Amino acid sequence: RRRSVITTVGLIAASWLLSGCSNQSAPETRPLGTGGVEPAAIGLETSNQSVTVTNNAGKPIEDVLIAIQPVGIAPPFTLSVRRMENAEKRDISVGQFRSNDGTTFSPRLYKPRQVTVTATDIVGKKHEITKPWKP
Repeated sequence: RRRSVITTVGLIAASWLLSGCSNQSAPETRPLGTGGVEPAAIGLETSNQSVTVTNNAGKPIEDVLIAIQPVGIAPPFTLSVRRMENAEKRDISVGQFRSNDGTTFSPRLYKPRQVTVTATDIVGKKHEITKPWKP
């Protein structure tokens, strides 16, 4: 009886550990109903000097808002793009991002934590992606 309790506890611990590891899926994909994977509607990459946004939605997207959230309680630094065509890729310098009071983002003064991009495609479907900052 003692052996079965230890075995059961071991199996529960192992399954918990494995399920924690398996939740780390690729952030740029989303599941398809057929069991495959398709790219996210918005591609997002970061570097020390820029943020790169790619429209993978299959149609133009509008009202694109890109926000860099710094570490701490500082407000986000944002940039708006009116429209991006299908498959368009934009490299945006971090110096173009501004906070609500007009302060320019500077990696010397602020450490970026994450970037969020929101947009609406031309048929009204909303898209959003958030990724941790990786220089």
